[in-house]
Formats: sequence, C-alpha cells, structure tokens
Amino acid sequence: MRNYVISGAIALAAFGGITGTAFANDTANSSYAVPAAAAAAPETADKDRLEADVRFLADDSLEGREAGTPAYAMAAGYVAGQFAAIGIQQGGDNGTYFQNVPLIAGKSTGEKDSKLTLSGNDLPSDLKFGDDFVSYGKIGTSGEIEGELVFVGYGFAADGYEQDDFAGVDVEGKIAVVLRGAPTGLNSEERAHFRSTMNERLSARGAIGRVMLFTPNAAEQFPFSVVKRFVSGSTSMNWADENGNVFSSSPNVQATAILSPELSEKLFEGQPVSWDDISKFEDDELDSIASFDMGITAKVSYGGTSELVASHNVVGIVPGTDPELAGEYVLVTAHLDHTGIDDDHGTYPEPKDGEEEAPELIDSLNNGAMDNATGTASMLEVARLFVDNPARRPIMFVALTAEEKGLVGSDFMARNPLPLGGKPVANINLDMPIVTYELKDVVAFGAERSTMIGPITEAVEAAGMKLSPDPVPEQGLFARSDQYSFVQQGVPSLFLVTGHGGDGAAAQADFLENHYHKPSDEVGLIDFTQLKRFTDVNHDITRSVANMDERPVWLKGDFFGRAFGGEMQD
Repeated sequence: MRNYVISGAIALAAFGGITGTAFANDTANSSYAVPAAAAAAPETADKDRLEADVRFLADDSLEGREAGTPAYAMAAGYVAGQFAAIGIQQGGDNGTYFQNVPLIAGKSTGEKDSKLTLSGNDLPSDLKFGDDFVSYGKIGTSGEIEGELVFVGYGFAADGYEQDDFAGVDVEGKIAVVLRGAPTGLNSEERAHFRSTMNERLSARGAIGRVMLFTPNAAEQFPFSVVKRFVSGSTSMNWADENGNVFSSSPNVQATAILSPELSEKLFEGQPVSWDDISKFEDDELDSIASFDMGITAKVSYGGTSELVASHNVVGIVPGTDPELAGEYVLVTAHLDHTGIDDDHGTYPEPKDGEEEAPELIDSLNNGAMDNATGTASMLEVARLFVDNPARRPIMFVALTAEEKGLVGSDFMARNPLPLGGKPVANINLDMPIVTYELKDVVAFGAERSTMIGPITEAVEAAGMKLSPDPVPEQGLFARSDQYSFVQQGVPSLFLVTGHGGDGAAAQADFLENHYHKPSDEVGLIDFTQLKRFTDVNHDITRSVANMDERPVWLKGDFFGRAFGGEMQD
C-alpha cells in the first residue's frame, strides 16, 4: 500500500463534493495556471494553454493518474477547475462536474486458489498453475465450476454470416473450449469486435466457463509466462451496479482457464479434430473446422480479492443555440487516466559487471504525457473555443476514467442515462494524438461509417490537412478506445488521431516502440505547435458535426449500425 498526502480540495474532488470552482481558485496560483480566457470569442487554440494543461496532467505529482487513486482525483479536480474557469456548465451529478463511477478493483489470488482438474483421455492430473494453466473468475470473485468441455472454435456466430461455431453442439451448463481471436476472413474492425464479444456469445448460449487454447500463433507473439504474470499481478476493474455488484455483459460465464501450449496440444489427443488441424485452421489453411463434444470434464477453481473504489468522469456542457436540438448531445471525450506507477518504482537496476552500484534510479512513473494528457488538453481547449461561440447542438465535454482498465468509464456513461438527461447523438473521441512531427493529415476512424463523413471531410480540408484512411487496418483500432463504448450503444462515433503523412509513419512507430505505456512518455516529446494544429482541426470537426441539419446516423448497411441497432440512413 502506498501512502498519499491529500489536500482537502482534492479529497472533496475525489468524492464529488465540489463543483470545480474551488479547485479552479486553488490552481490559479500554481506554476501550471492556465492563462485567463480572452474577452473576445477565440477562433483558434492557444498553444500556451495546451502546454500548461499537458504539463500539469503529466507532472510527477499526479503519479500516472491511475483510476481510483487520489492522484487521479487530483487530475479530475484540475479538469473540473478548468471547466469552471472557462465558464462551461456542470454536467455531472448533483450540480457538480463529477459523474460518480463506482469501480470494483480486483486482483486474482493466483496460485493460492487456482486449480484445474481434467478427467478423461489419460490427461495429466498434477497440473500446476503458471506452468500448465492459469485461471481467473469475474473481478473479485472466488469459486469453482465444473462441466463438460465443448470445442466451439472462435465461438463465432452472427446474423448474415455462414459460419456458426455453435451448430450441432450445446454449451448450456458446459465449459466452452475456444481459440483466441476471431475468424481470419473478417475485416480487421469486425475481427476486433467479435474477438472482444466472445464471452457475450458464450453466455447467451448458457456456457458457464471458458477454456482458452494457447496455440502456436499465440506462442509466437508472447511466452506463456507473460500470461501468468498478467493474471497474478495486474489489477482489473469494472463498474458496479446500484447493488454493488460488478457489471458483466456475460453473466453466465463465471471463469476462464488458459492452457499452456503443451497442455493445449495434449487436450486434443484422440479428438475428432487434431492439433495440427487446429493450427492449420488458425493459419487460414483450412476453410472450416467442426465443433464437437470432447468427452472431457473439467473442474476450474479460482480466487480473487476486491474493493470498491471511487472515481469520476468529469463532465462539462456548452448549451446549443437551437432549442429544437437541445436534447441532442455531441460528446467530445478523452480519457484522463493512465497506468500509474510500475511495481519497481524506487529501485535501482542491477549493476553491470565491474560496477559497484547502478548509476541511476529507475523512473517508474508512467506520466502519460502523450497518452492521454494531449487528448485531454485538446478537449479542454476545444471546450473553451465553444463557450463564447456555441454550435446549434449542445456539446458535452468528458474526461473519462478507467480507459486503461478496459474502457470502463466510457462504458458506464454509455450504458447509463446522462446525468442531466438528453441523449448522445455522436461521439468524437481523442486518445493519444501523437504530435512529435509536422502534421500532414489526420485519421478519423469510423467517420466513413456514418453521415458525419461529409462535414468532417470538409472541415479537415478547410483546415489545410488531408483526411486519410485507416493506415493500420490490421490493428482494428476503431474497437479499441472509448468511442467503442458508445458504438456498442448504437451511437455514431469517430476516433480522431494524427496521420501517417510526411514523417508520421516513422514518428508513430518510434513512439509506440519506445515510449507507449512507458515512463519515457514525457512532456519533452511533444511539439506543442502540432498539438495546436491538431486541436484546431478537432474544433472544426466538432463544430461541423454539432451544426449538422440532421442528427448523425449510420450509413445504410453499416456493420456496426446493424450489430448494435443504431439509427441508420434510409
């Protein structure tokens, strides 16, 4: 446990007890104070304000802004203070800028409570946690499940697709054995969607658990020991419902076991499908593979601890000018949290041969300047630009909690009524715009899926930039940040980032390899002239969407519009 010294203002911010004005007064005298708003309506972003916001949010004193910590509460209080300072309305609970997001934080107890027993086909009986398998349950839960194993491939089935991995088998009350990922024939965004929703499909068919195979493809990406460290050491989070129970979109699936490569292969000895066929199917060398009952019963034990922690989304509103559109909110979001402090904070590296001691203290503060202090600062500056020059629709500006824990803060907001009523009609999400080089273009993931594409294209071109297509479609990025929470509720959304034009591809590759989720993600990397340019484009895009004559809808036949029942173009 770490000890924190918390000021009264920050403690109140953590529990939603101030509106932000008090904290704004405190920060006005700090070395990171943002310049006072200009009297005239601003037209472009202020580079000095952007830099001041990023420097505060990425300062060591905020200890990496991990969700649920007092350090995150300090960051949330700062954002609320800036909302108050620029004069936008409170959009949170009970007349504050804070939307309470009750979080359940849990850790697996690992080897202490984990056990796997397999019966049938001469399978080994002395299975060891970390060597042969890992197991875990829902956040903070302990227990045991027992059931017959049924192999169901990727656990894939959906309207409009021929493949149905549940055809001919029944997983009700059983444990599904699955491959990691989704069918290779899908485009990358659809693959990302079906990969992330596997448990929902299993739960809907009554499966009580999941056994995930560690195939040769998985072993090429990372060793099985990484899985053990992740399960044993990381903190998981999700939001709690009004009864204090962790929310789950797959309530029937109680536990998961991940098998080592060796045990995965052993499991398929004597089965109707061979391990070699599994590998060929995963490599797309076989068109299909049958699902089948395996004739094996598994008993999976798991353990976990949990605690309820307070965290907040920070919400401000700029009302619109058209009374008929007053309930149609355009949401501009950016996640405020980052990954906190590495476990080895305050330690020294091992001395090299011939050295008496290591020369430097390891810096394990993950300050997250690019991820996502830049996005949050851009969101704040766009809010300021709208205060004296609002659009037709109201705009809700939100600094989101717990994105790094699995899009938790955005999922809570998307699945629950907005604090002041109304409904989101579009989401523009800002997450880690990489601004280390001269920008030539931007990418708006998802824009081409809705009627926002026309106004967005015009706005980008008017700003003298190019709107580029997805440069890395194989990564499925549209389903990997906070906009996806709103997409899952049928809301047309886009994810705005910097593009690969000019030096962009090399610069982004360098950041991702050397600085992403590392202590070196510091303010010194950032070119604030480029962050200003990105923010100006962000402002123009937001204004173009908020001024659309008709509210945004999905284009006719779009995959995500169909998958989540969103309103669609005729």
